[in-house]
Amino acid sequence: MKINKKTIFLHTIFSGIITFIFTLFMASGAISENYTNDTFAAPIFFVILAFWLVGVLYLIFKKLHIAIKMMWLSVPAGMIITFPIAMFI
Repeated sequence: MKINKKTIFLHTIFSGIITFIFTLFMASGAISENYTNDTFAAPIFFVILAFWLVGVLYLIFKKLHIAIKMMWLSVPAGMIITFPIAMFI
């Protein structure tokens, strides 16, 4: 299956924007009130960006199908891992 470079570029940009916005939203405390004076009430959610960056690394090493799946699944996989950790911090 031939994958167009434009398609890969669009997958990378769109998934990166969605991941970055969602990560900032969750790290800043989501919709709850932030009683601390910190900008990021739960910085553990930045782990989600690490999952997305692993997908970008797969893209660099030409494992295209794995890279696209990893980049799009970074938010759900990151949430499964970071929510239990954030509950105890």
